[in-house]
Amino acid sequence: MNYWKIICVVLLLIIVGFFIWIYVSIFVLSPTESGGPALISNRKTVEFQTSTTKADLNKLIATYIDDFTKDEDIGYDVYVGNTVTFQAEAEFFNEPVQLTLKFSPKVVDDGNVLLTLQNLSVGALPLPVSSVMSFVSKQYKFPKWVTVIPKDKTIYLALDRLKLKGDTKVRADALNLKKDDISFTLLVPVK
Repeated sequence: MNYWKIICVVLLLIIVGFFIWIYVSIFVLSPTESGGPALISNRKTVEFQTSTTKADLNKLIATYIDDFTKDEDIGYDVYVGNTVTFQAEAEFFNEPVQLTLKFSPKVVDDGNVLLTLQNLSVGALPLPVSSVMSFVSKQYKFPKWVTVIPKDKTIYLALDRLKLKGDTKVRADALNLKKDDISFTLLVPVK
């Protein structure tokens, strides 16, 4: 037997073996899983956590109030500092009086917000708090998701009833105004 014949047969076997190995690797041993996403949620909403600052929240509140009132003057302002402040000008005996209510916000279990009255000033008049809050609830127009509760000295913000574009819902997660820790979850509906 000739050595060249043996070398040619061995080389031919190596080449054929290489092509068999490629074929088996590609067509026989390849995984059968589809190339799509491995995890797909079956929930009806997708959650996005977001955080903001008091300055940005004030801008958002002002924009919402403008959209809610459709450029008509509703007679009050709401802004966020270390407290949530409701400020309006009311008339008593045909004289304008500055009305200021300061609230401490608290996130309740369902992601809505409860504002508890901390401070009240109506010019220099000593008036009962429940009477002033009752006056505010009757005198000023609020969105449907805002409920003034004069007896408890609170305002309930039902964020789950807040209407946003695309039926997106909002849930409050944290409202620590002194630390500027303000975070929400946006619940975006999906098909």
